[in-house]
Amino acid sequence: MTLGSEIRASAARICSLALSALTLIGGTLAFNRCEADDDTKIPLTPVSIGVRYGTNAATDKAGALDRLDVFWSWRTPFAWEFSRGWDVGARLNASLGALHGQGETGGVATLVPTLAIGDTGNVFSFEAGVGAGLFSKWEFGTTEDFGGPMQFILDLGVNFRVYKHFGIGYRFQHWSDGGIHGSDNRGVEMHMLEFSYRY
Repeated sequence: MTLGSEIRASAARICSLALSALTLIGGTLAFNRCEADDDTKIPLTPVSIGVRYGTNAATDKAGALDRLDVFWSWRTPFAWEFSRGWDVGARLNASLGALHGQGETGGVATLVPTLAIGDTGNVFSFEAGVGAGLFSKWEFGTTEDFGGPMQFILDLGVNFRVYKHFGIGYRFQHWSDGGIHGSDNRGVEMHMLEFSYRY
């Protein structure tokens, strides 16, 4: 196993443990559904909108990829206030963007349900989620091959409001196809810097 493979495997294990811990917390606590005028659907409240840039160059110099996204985040009414002004709640994150590597560019769209721990004033949040991504291009040169257009997304992020409605954040995303496109492919770890407008 190469050093890069060991780093990716370790990162995937750490992310899996963090996600499992948050899932366990969410599953053992009683979540309260906020009152809604219309009980036939789940209302979504906007949390933030912004742009982000990411790269995997730190862990994969040979197959370096760059990604630029526009993203949205919404809060669902399912939350549990575990301390005054702090809660654990379910959110929905989405993005549209472009992925560039080896002189080639493709489109990417993601949809990731997340569990977020943060303050009710929307100043800080830590998020962990699992979702899906669709890629218009999954082969970049001779070094990157995701296997196919559908990928599973493991997502960890932290966000801060730094001035009035403006925030910054860091996001780590791992994606792979989980073997649905065969075994001859690889996952990617993307480190992303976010700039957001927080409602």
